[in-house]
Parts: sequence; structure tokens; C-alpha cells
Amino acid sequence: MDEGLVALVAAGAGLVGALGGAAMGGLAAVRGARIGAETTARATIEQARTQERAQHDHWLRDERKRAAALMLEVYDRFTIAASNVTRMFDLEIEASTDAWSAYRTGVNEIRTAYFPLRLLGPARVHQAARDLWQLVEEYHEGIQEWADGIMTASDETRAGWRAREEQQRYAIGGAHSNLIDAVSESLQGNGVVSRPN
Repeated sequence: MDEGLVALVAAGAGLVGALGGAAMGGLAAVRGARIGAETTARATIEQARTQERAQHDHWLRDERKRAAALMLEVYDRFTIAASNVTRMFDLEIEASTDAWSAYRTGVNEIRTAYFPLRLLGPARVHQAARDLWQLVEEYHEGIQEWADGIMTASDETRAGWRAREEQQRYAIGGAHSNLIDAVSESLQGNGVVSRPN
């Protein structure tokens, strides 16, 4: 009986060991499955974030292009209108409320077009747009002064206004070129779009 008991105890121990081993194996399998699921979830989340960043960068690039194109379009209209106003002041063309209205509209369009560039950046484009906008504002102040005093000004004063207008127009042209360079640079960066400030 002792041998039977020993065999029974050994069988029981084997069964307990087998059950323990199965339980440990089951726990290891569950843990392995959980780790695998967590790894997959992290990879999926990172992939979604990467995709979201890429979509945002694409959207931002498109918005920057639109804002820059708008500024360059209104700049062209502004320069034509400004030229017509100065030609009108110099009596090269007939005085016209339409020419004055187109000029004022051009100034307002520059103001309006500046703000999207300010919001969307990047910093170099923002600064170039700000420089252009400020020079247009200074130019406008000079044109307004010229318009207000055109009937009573001396020839010397008119010559001074004309000289100032020519200098300011040259400075505005330089700022326009800087804006084009800044926009071109920001839109060429191997598809990488820097974040606005």
C-alpha cells in the first residue's frame, strides 16, 4: 500500500504540477497577448498621429499658398491704382473719382491680405508681409498729404512729394521682392512645412 500511496501522491503531484504549468503557461499567453495588443495599439495611435500631422501640414501649406497668392494679386492691383493716382496728381491723366476709389480699395486690400499671412506664417513670410504692409501704409500717408495739399502747394512742395513717392515706391518694390523670396523659400522645403510662430 505504501507503493500505491507513493504512486498516487506522485500522480497527484504530477497533476498539480501539470495544472500549475498550464496555469503559468496560460498566464504567460494572456500577458503576451496583452503586450502584443498594447504594442499594436501604440503603433496604430502613432500612425494616426503621423497621418494627422501630414494632413495638417498639407492643409497649412495650401492655406499659406492661398494667402500669399492673395497678397501678390492685391499688390498688383494696388500698384496700378497708385500709379494712376500719381499720374492724375501730375496731370498726366484726367482727374477721376474712379482712380481715387481704386487706389483706396487697393490700400484696403493690402491691409486685408496681410492678416492671413500674419496668422499662417512662417516667421520670414510674416515679417516680409509686415514690411510690405507698413511701407504701403507710409506710402498712403504721403499720397493722402499730396491729395490734401495739391491745390495750394508750391512747385517745390509738389516736387518734394513726387521725390518722396518715388523713393517709397522703390522701397515697396523691394519689399514685394522680399515677400516673393520668403514665400518661395517657405513653399520649397522638401515637403516640410515649418510651424508658424
